[in-house]
Amino acid sequence: MNEQKNGLKPVLAVATVLIAVSAVYGIFSVLSGAPRIEISPDTMDLGDVTKDGFNYTFTVRNTGKKTLEIDKVSTSCGCTLANIDSDKISPGGSTGLHVTFNPKLMEEEVKGKISRIIFIKSSDPESPEVEIKITANVVS
Repeated sequence: MNEQKNGLKPVLAVATVLIAVSAVYGIFSVLSGAPRIEISPDTMDLGDVTKDGFNYTFTVRNTGKKTLEIDKVSTSCGCTLANIDSDKISPGGSTGLHVTFNPKLMEEEVKGKISRIIFIKSSDPESPEVEIKITANVVS
């Protein structure tokens, strides 16, 4: 029985070291000034929108200490398009995210309340993917 307990000691020691190294790495990445993404605004209710749709430019900021890299921008629906001006944002810098919602691009006629999401994947270690939620009421 003691041999089994003694055999577990090296395994527990290795596990403890791995956990400690992971914690130190996480703290170091935060303290070293990693990039930080901030979207303004991060949600938007457009109220009534005609079938002509809408265009809006969101601001994407890097509030961190290292360059923020935007890896991918995608949307929840083909009727919503999103393009970013720059895929690299310097510390303290910002760029525009241009969003277009066009209900005419949908196969079926859209009427009433809708919700669409823009997904942004970046090099921010705390928030590798952020979302912008847009809601509207599509009217004739």
